[in-house]
Amino acid sequence: MWKQKDADRMLVEIAVAATILFAFLTTKMRRNSMYINFLFVITVSSSLYLYSLRLNVHLYNLPLLFYKRIFDGTDQRYCLLLFYWICIIATLLFCIVVNHSSHSSTVHRKFFHLTISLICITGIQYDFELIWLFAWLMLCVFVIIEVFRSKCVTPWSTYLNNWLLIFVDKQDSPELILTPIYLLAGIFLPLFLSPINNNEYRHLYHFAGVATVGVGDSMSAIVGSRYGRLYWPKSAKTAEGSVAFAICQFIFSILICLCYLEYDIGIYRLLRILFCSVICAIFEAGLPAMDNIILPVIAYLILF
Repeated sequence: MWKQKDADRMLVEIAVAATILFAFLTTKMRRNSMYINFLFVITVSSSLYLYSLRLNVHLYNLPLLFYKRIFDGTDQRYCLLLFYWICIIATLLFCIVVNHSSHSSTVHRKFFHLTISLICITGIQYDFELIWLFAWLMLCVFVIIEVFRSKCVTPWSTYLNNWLLIFVDKQDSPELILTPIYLLAGIFLPLFLSPINNNEYRHLYHFAGVATVGVGDSMSAIVGSRYGRLYWPKSAKTAEGSVAFAICQFIFSILICLCYLEYDIGIYRLLRILFCSVICAIFEAGLPAMDNIILPVIAYLILF
């Protein structure tokens, strides 16, 4: 009999492989919506069938297995799922409001950092195994969504463009929007690099993605866009934003240590957190793109 952790790992392996294969095959196909939709159905069906074979269960039993995996009957799980749904609904409502205003700003775009960070923090603390699984699957979903949108696959592309194009900044283009994928991957990257069981001890480096992308980068962009006056050479980023990045990441890390991890913060750990915050702020100021991926890696390596 398989263990739940092994089943989750197999599901992630199949989902990631299928997503990569689907994305690769669509690059070799013409922009034919019928073919791409058919390929998607075949890919999903084959993946589910392969997953059932690896678990040695009948295909029609998978819905029940998925249901039991998500709803385990505990109050903590129900509260966690309710919180996730609140974050998702808040994000959807926010998208509707911004689309009606026909304008998005830096502050608007950072709202997504907030909701994903809240999901990540609560997941790490209360159900690491579940949020690890959800993060991988959502990353696959985001990639597939962008394939549908960029390939103009009907009927999906019209709705996706209406929702996403308004949030495009200078790092993306209408042809290819990668920022949402980078955001999700960056915040959850420490979980991917160091997965643990629910009964194992959490570490500060598990929060490196939230600290850098969810908190530091967000505050840097907000403060820099509103109050920034001193620009770095050959850059649109400001010194005020970099200072805000370092301070907010430092404060967030200290709060995580005190409130979640219950660390005894000595001078060594304090200096290490400060060093990490300053280094990440320096790199953020100099990176023209992909900071959502690079910054979590830097913080993870320093705090590991």
